[in-house]
Parts: sequence; structure tokens; C-alpha cells
Amino acid sequence: MKLHNRLRLAALPLTASLLLNSCFWNRNSYDIRRFQDKATVRKEFNTHLDLTKPQTGEHAVPEDFVWIGEAEDAELSGVVSVQSGDIENFHGRGYVGNFTGEEDTVMFTVTVPAGGMYNLSFDTAAIDSDKLNPVEVDGQTVGTISTHKAKRFTESRLNGIYLSEGSHKITAATDWGYYYVDRLTVTAGTQVPDAVYQLTAPLCDEKAFDNSKRLYKFLCDCYGRYTITGQQCATGKNGTEMKLIHEQTGHFPALLGLDMADYSPSCQELGGTNDNAVGSAKDFYVNSGGIVTMCWSWIPPKQYLINNDEHPWYSGCRKEHTALRLDAIADGSDAAGKAALCADIDAICKAMEPLKEAQVPVLWRPLHEASGGDYWWGDCKPESYLWLWNLLYDKMVREHGLHNLIWIWNGQDKDWYPGDSTVDIVSTDIYAPAHCYSSQCGAFQEMTKWTGTGKLIALSENGVMPDPEYVQRDWAVWSWFCTAGGAFIHENNLASENYTDFSMWDAVYQSKDTLALDDLPCLWTYPLN
Repeated sequence: MKLHNRLRLAALPLTASLLLNSCFWNRNSYDIRRFQDKATVRKEFNTHLDLTKPQTGEHAVPEDFVWIGEAEDAELSGVVSVQSGDIENFHGRGYVGNFTGEEDTVMFTVTVPAGGMYNLSFDTAAIDSDKLNPVEVDGQTVGTISTHKAKRFTESRLNGIYLSEGSHKITAATDWGYYYVDRLTVTAGTQVPDAVYQLTAPLCDEKAFDNSKRLYKFLCDCYGRYTITGQQCATGKNGTEMKLIHEQTGHFPALLGLDMADYSPSCQELGGTNDNAVGSAKDFYVNSGGIVTMCWSWIPPKQYLINNDEHPWYSGCRKEHTALRLDAIADGSDAAGKAALCADIDAICKAMEPLKEAQVPVLWRPLHEASGGDYWWGDCKPESYLWLWNLLYDKMVREHGLHNLIWIWNGQDKDWYPGDSTVDIVSTDIYAPAHCYSSQCGAFQEMTKWTGTGKLIALSENGVMPDPEYVQRDWAVWSWFCTAGGAFIHENNLASENYTDFSMWDAVYQSKDTLALDDLPCLWTYPLN
């Protein structure tokens, strides 16, 4: 347990039996002890978590601040060059093009009068197709220039980028490349309003179990004050990633990320599965008192799998490895498709019955990375995706009664948002470059605009652990983060600094602004009022 919480616990000593007994209620109905392992069940909880902790982040940027720099006057690297021919609506003497390799950049030197939030607006063009290219501030990637195909310059805007007082190097770099940069405009930004963190909307499932309501209430109470630490680990609390974090930092993550992929009927039939996610989820909640989030990398019904050496069945969730076309199913052209998808959903619901019985609240993140286009459920019209989301919600909640689910929509484009009535939490996945510890405030600020009512915002997948100091400074307090497993944490089962330095592992898990597993109160009795 972190020192600050260990000290709080010391102020009110309780015996283990009293702490344990305080976590049970209404013994004549639901009793969590029926699902616990007496030998491993957690017996001590944080009873003094400070939920009055004020937010931080004081910014004093002059509201009228504007700085404009022409690309042709900036510092050019690699083979980029000044041009003035094909695109007519440029400013100044020309624009910069020929971005083809990682060494090709245009770097602006900007001096700002005060530390705080700024908006960066790049005028860019791409003639042959849409492009995404990175933006760096003083060598650290802070966001992406999104350039739409057009033979004219249009604005790509990054809001909420923190700059300290003084001079900074702001760079338009190359990933996809093959775009043109006309100029950069820097203006005063705004910090996230206090109201973003003041949530009043209940869970969208009116029949949600009390355990789910308690977890959601806890998340709302922490929102804007703490970021909950999370880790994807396919084999549960005792898996490689979780154990390595504990060995390095002395703490377990508070949140465990799991995937229901192996419960897809095609996986069950074709073999090669390791379907222990449900058991790991149940154990982490009922015995360790932790928080569980689950996604479903949906391997489609067998008849849609290509399944050859080039397109193996176990990669079927990716659009290029399946013949499934959601547009055809949604509009009725593929008459058998809906029944096949419904059968898969029924199978997943059956697999999740033990979590329903034990009333394990699950932060449920289906159909993830909605508009990214990598998965078959995103390789379609937004309307088809929304049709599938509603089908999934109706069957899981209304037909199968999985009232333990808290629904997370995970996407990159607000046009794919299903609506407030079937979404509890919104999230995004960001894989920043190695050792880039940005708060990703721009993405956070953008997501505050996507919903009709206030929703929790989470960083549901990340490759690099975000620096909690930056998260608080930028007032972009993600409800939680959940670091991807595998190479992002270890190499050959040894802890790795390939993405996050060990010093940052410690900074994240020792921070007073994050919550690890031993920082959590008893979520089984967390007060609803």
C-alpha cells in the first residue's frame, strides 16, 4: 500500500475480521462469500481514501495570444523543400513538401508568455489520400496532424497542449508522409472545465446490480482526482505482466484487462484457445477486490473465416482475415448473417453467466476502436456499426439479463457514437511512441464534446504509461489507463523498458494521484449515497 494511504489506515486500526465483515450485507440474499476463496480473499482495504482532494493545474495564458509561423521560414530537415506550385491557397511565399521518411520534418520555434494550455493549428494538404502524421513538442510526440484528401490547405487542430513559459520547438514530422505544410498557428487554449468531472447520469441499465452501481459511484467519486492504474494480462492477477509490475513497484494494478475472444464459438470449435478470462475476472473481483474490464476481439462465425496460411482463423477479428461484411448483414442482404451473429452473442452471454451469478461488475468494452477500420465491425458504414451495437446491447442486457455490465464505447470518431442511452463511459486507445509520457490532453478534450450528457472518459488501451504529473498538470484526468500486455511490459518474460522506463513505472505506481490495488476501498460495500 502506498505510504500516503498506509498512514491513513494506521490512524484507524481495525482487525482483519472487522474489515472483512464490513464487506458483507443483506445476508439473506446476495452474499459474496459464496463465491470467495477463504484462503486468498483480501482482508484489508483502504478505509481512508481522500475523495476531497482538489484538482491541480493553474494556467494563466493571455486569452488574446496568437503566434503564426510560415513553414518556408521554419527549420527544415531531411529532403523536405519549399514549394509553391500545385496548391493555390497557401500563405506567405510558399509551403513545404516532400515528406517521405522519418528524417523529414519542419520545425517551428515558438515563444509563449506563460505556462498553460495552447492550441496548435497546422494548415496542411494531401493530394492522393488522407494522411496522419505526428506532432512533436521539444522532441516528444503530443498528437497527430490529420490531413484530409484535398487539393487545398485545411486546418488540423490539436487542442489542449501544455507549453511552459519560454521557447519551444514544435515539429510537423513524418509517419505516413506525402503531405504538405503551409503554416502553424498557436493560440491560447482552455483547460478542461470543472463540470466535466461532475457527473450525475446514472447507469444506462435501469436494472443494474448494486455491485455495478457501487463501482460506477466509486469511479465517479474518483474522477478528476485520481487515475486508476490498469494492466492487460490474459492470465489474471498471477499472470506475467501483473507479477512483473508488482515486483518492480511493490503494487498490483487496480484494474485488470481481459478479452473474451477465446469464447467466440469459432475459437471453441477450431481449438487453440485459452478461455480462462471469466475465471480470472471473477477471482480478481471477489478475492482481490479489484476492478475488471473486458473487451471482445470477436472472431466471426466460422462460415466467414478465410482460414488459410495467409489469413489464419485466429486473426479473424481483423477485416483482412474475414469475408464478413457487416453492411450486408445490417441491411438484410446477408439474410443468414444476423442469426449467425446472434448465436455468437448468445454464446458469449452463456460464458459470462458465472460473472452474472457472482454479480461481478464488468467494465464492458465491446466493438472496440469503432471507427479505426482495423476490425470487421469497423469496416463498414457508421450506421451498420450502430445497428450491431444496439443488437448487442438488447441481447446482453434485455434478453440475457447481464445487469452486471457497465457499457464502454471505445472509438475515435463521434459519428460512430451510439448515444447516451446505451453508453456509460467513453474511452479511446492511444499508443504513443516509446518513452512519450504525454497526458494526451488533446484527445481527452476532444472526447468531452462527443456526448450529450457527461460521461467518464478513460484511456482504455495504452502502450506507454502516462506520467501522472502531466495528467494532473494538464487537467486531463483519465478515469483509468490500461497498459497493453506482452512487449509493452516484458521481453522473454523479463520486465522491459522498451516502452516505459522503470523510473516511470515507479512514478506511476507510487504517485499520490493514482490508485493501485491496495489503494482501493471495499467495492462490495461502497456507499451508493
